[in-house]
Amino acid sequence: MTPVPLAALNTEEFTKAVAYLRSYGYLHIPLDSKGPTPPPAAISEAVRIFQKVTNLRISGTLDSATLSMMDRPRCGLQDSFNNKSLRYRTMGYWRKKMLTYRIFNYTPHLGQGRTRSAIFNAFKYWSDVSPLRFKEMQQGRADIKFSFHRKDKSCPVPFDGRGHVLAHADAPQSGIVHFDEDELWTEGRSYGSNLMIVAVHEIGHALGLGHSQHSSAAMGPVYNGYRSDFKLHPDDVRGIQALYGKAVTLPPPRKPSQPAPGGVADPCKATLDAVMLGPSHKTYAFSGQYMWTVSSSGPSSPMLVSALWKELPGSLDAAVHSQRTGKSYFLKDDKVWRYTGFKLDHGYPRRLVNVPAKVDSALYFKKNKKLIFFKGSGYWLWDEIGPTDFRSYPKPISHLFHRAPSSTDAALTWTNGHIYLFKGSEYWRVNQKHQTVEKDYPQDIASHWMQCDD
Repeated sequence: MTPVPLAALNTEEFTKAVAYLRSYGYLHIPLDSKGPTPPPAAISEAVRIFQKVTNLRISGTLDSATLSMMDRPRCGLQDSFNNKSLRYRTMGYWRKKMLTYRIFNYTPHLGQGRTRSAIFNAFKYWSDVSPLRFKEMQQGRADIKFSFHRKDKSCPVPFDGRGHVLAHADAPQSGIVHFDEDELWTEGRSYGSNLMIVAVHEIGHALGLGHSQHSSAAMGPVYNGYRSDFKLHPDDVRGIQALYGKAVTLPPPRKPSQPAPGGVADPCKATLDAVMLGPSHKTYAFSGQYMWTVSSSGPSSPMLVSALWKELPGSLDAAVHSQRTGKSYFLKDDKVWRYTGFKLDHGYPRRLVNVPAKVDSALYFKKNKKLIFFKGSGYWLWDEIGPTDFRSYPKPISHLFHRAPSSTDAALTWTNGHIYLFKGSEYWRVNQKHQTVEKDYPQDIASHWMQCDD
């Protein structure tokens, strides 16, 4: 084993590197140690492990790339890695699957609404791959508790100002999650620290996961920056499922040629009441008292709407899921139901105030992150988080989408970024960039969308 070339480093760099290795669990000082500085062989081994888990060239020397990596923003918890296994680490678990959380204060860089949205979306990464469910509380005692604070004595593990340690969290059953308020917290930006991505990591700790030895994993100790295609690493998924089990899935799809049970809506013949790209990024279709999901293999077996969304009636006017807040809205007559996942939010259903009763359809407008409600030849645009001046509505649908039909049955923005409008047995596709219906439309819903046999 090659020792660290001490002569190549100045005293400050060397002292700082050794302090880092000690702080984060790479370098252990034995009880019988006689000197304050560990032997070169021990430092070299610690450096090798750090290089391995941060995907650097393994040399055992404190080269410039290694020192630079030690200066990157990271989680405040120790890594406690070794050279034996790359498997996920666990630190405990909750004895229940429904957990509550509360956000006690907010980062001024994002404000209350965007902070809540970032943390809500962070929880969704874990609920999508496990049976865990999460509910936000505005007051009272919660299982997982979020707060922002600065470099002070209010926390047993003080922060260090902007950069370096971004956040830390306690393992179950504590549930404490702290973010450094001195950081520049951002959403959807390449600069600063992305709150949602850091929250995914710290929530992982609060659920019982330790740090991953895969540098690209959400539970990797060093922050890798904002990524628009951020997703969990297989090691993250294996870890959370080892603690809580696999996600609860909907019934498997039925073959389109297989007849639906008597009295149950037939996806190949039914007129749609609503369609939405909803929880778990699944496409949900509604007709009467029934709903089903639509995938590349066709529609699933229809099931009662109330079997998934308890307290929700059938024969809906419209359904829309917001990618911005993660909330699902269902409209019928003059009322709206709002759900987080499949749980009805407190205080709902509510009476519609600024949007007319008996709307035709609704969709999430990705271009400005707002919800659009359609009725007849008019539309209403609503901002969930900011104020909306409804005095200028309704506006003509023709001003929004060229060649679009009026009085649609259903609408949605789909996974490919296109908008789809449904009416009777036909559907239209709208190009969002040009906001016009594409040529060769309308097309048949049953044969193209539901993939039914002739």
